[in-house]
Amino acid sequence: MDAIKRFIPSFFIAMAIAYFGYHALTGEQGVLNWLVIENEIRDTEIQLAEARAERVRMEEVAARLRSDSLDLDYLDERARDVLNVAHPRDFIVEIDTTNRR
Repeated sequence: MDAIKRFIPSFFIAMAIAYFGYHALTGEQGVLNWLVIENEIRDTEIQLAEARAERVRMEEVAARLRSDSLDLDYLDERARDVLNVAHPRDFIVEIDTTNRR
């Protein structure tokens, strides 16, 4: 009986360490959730960089189409692409992009 009385405090301390250790790993602010959040942040930063690059590209296109700096060759190219027409003397070369590696 005396040995059991000495074991009880150690048992409760071990259980408290296990409880807090488990929640330090898997809790809402635990290490595993922190890793998940870090991955989400990284993915979101990649999406942000892609969106910024797309915005820059669109701003360049808009700058080419402004009346004060109109690029007539680009306007002709875009009109043909949007309307799906070509000049009778143009050569059309289609590139198959479905089997690219």
